Amino acid sequence: LQVQRGTQPHVAELSALRGLFSASPLALSGLQVAHARALSRVLFLTPLLPAPILRHRLRSHVLEIRQLDRALARLGTRELSEEELRAACYLRGLNSTHLSAGECRAWLEQWLGLSCRLQASELSLLANSLVLLSLNYPRAR
Repeated sequence: LQVQRGTQPHVAELSALRGLFSASPLALSGLQVAHARALSRVLFLTPLLPAPILRHRLRSHVLEIRQLDRALARLGTRELSEEELRAACYLRGLNSTHLSAGECRAWLEQWLGLSCRLQASELSLLANSLVLLSLNYPRAR
């Protein structure tokens, strides 16, 4: 509802919904094909595949992002150059063209706060957060 109103949800609010995304119909394995295709487009994956393959590729890609997130959390965002910050945001769905390095870092730390808390069974929430946390981010529209 917040996203429809043009605001961005807080990580704590998304975390509270974890259970909804680990069971059907919102778990990656149970997503409707149209939903899986839309998420695939956000991740720059080919959306025109049979449903089981599409869901498998989506799961694999989001799992890879989650693993990168855990490594980045250990490293710390302060170690990234501005170019690396922007690339990390872009990979996670945020258009950082009009953001400062500090704004990119703040968003990425917020993202990591969610990603690093999620279990593998909650990957659907992470995939959907690519949209939920970036769509209405100030100055990134």
